Amino acid sequence: MSASNLEPKPERALIEIGVIVAGPLDFVDSRAIKLAVEQADDRLSELFPEFHFDFFENRRPELMGAGRVEPSLLLRQAVEERDAKHWDFAFVLTAAELIGNYSPYCFAALSRPLDAAVISMSLIDPQALGVEVNSTERIERIARRLSRLMLHSLGHLSGLPKSDHPNDLLYHPPNAAALDLMAGLDSENLERQRSALAEIADQRLEERFGKRKLGAVNFILRAVWINRREIYQAVFAARPWEFPKRLSRLTIASFSTLAILLLTAEAWDLALAQGTVRVMALVAVSLVATTAYVVARQQLLIRRGTRRTEQSVMTSASAIGTVFVGMLTTWLTLVVVGLCLAHLLFPSQLIATWAASSFEQPRELGSTTRPQMAFFCSSLALLIGSLGASFESQYYFRHIIFVDEEI
Repeated sequence: MSASNLEPKPERALIEIGVIVAGPLDFVDSRAIKLAVEQADDRLSELFPEFHFDFFENRRPELMGAGRVEPSLLLRQAVEERDAKHWDFAFVLTAAELIGNYSPYCFAALSRPLDAAVISMSLIDPQALGVEVNSTERIERIARRLSRLMLHSLGHLSGLPKSDHPNDLLYHPPNAAALDLMAGLDSENLERQRSALAEIADQRLEERFGKRKLGAVNFILRAVWINRREIYQAVFAARPWEFPKRLSRLTIASFSTLAILLLTAEAWDLALAQGTVRVMALVAVSLVATTAYVVARQQLLIRRGTRRTEQSVMTSASAIGTVFVGMLTTWLTLVVVGLCLAHLLFPSQLIATWAASSFEQPRELGSTTRPQMAFFCSSLALLIGSLGASFESQYYFRHIIFVDEEI
């Protein structure tokens, strides 16, 4: 026997994936899920032989019944199961139809901040689409399409970009039939996912230090620093700059407040009586306060129990970062609109009359007068507008924050 045969094989890095089956399933769907998991496992082992992929199935028939369901509801359950079982990723599979907020149909809702995805078998079932097939063919088609959705989800959660090629696993399918063609990854994305999986397979911060506790603040700072790139990617993927368009109640409340303040003489007098330091402090306070209020009001810090994990810190940091950038975007939009209105509708003579305690003559107005008013009013408008955001449905708000792709 040669010496090479006596050498132990290197241990493969472990990736743990939880599969939560939500709601009751018939025989066809149950068999299709089992087959889809086997196909996904085989394909991942083929693409990444240096990793061992361990799938765990957890059936939860009590989670929901028939009908349409909010993806954010099942994503929350996925996070709780993921943290409790220490999985790297969590997939929720359901026979119910998902409610889409970005598109009229929704095969799956993917969340990079949560390392989780919700996948519906409703729209990939040939029988539901009016195609007559026997049970065996129906199971095979559902399983094939479901496995492609799982592989697409895993690629997205690993940070891979979308593809325009119909044969790529990262392609955005326009219909269920397009899933049948999605099979592979190009060499660049293959290496990117391999690198991402290697980072994920590393020991978590709480595992690395064992019983030696770091302290809450130290643990959070370390977890944020270690996952800074993933947090940035999660915030960017959530597109928080679209907050003014997506959160209509926040936008309406903020801009209504801005308009009222601009038309009030006392508001001009009060704003222009403040110093630059006070106005900038008000800006900072408004951004921090509205972010904290919205995060708390919408219960975005998903964590159950007292055990803090690296994943839970990353999820919370991503949520806070997304809301903060969204609030900053809304504030900047308010400032731009306020500046435009101040220059177009409010002549210097009128401003000097309204802000009599600060100016006696129009010529005393400087180049910073209107920007100061815009900053002041926008900060107050954002504070009041956050109350409007609190009336948004929690399901919808969590969808906006956590779901970064609908297939």
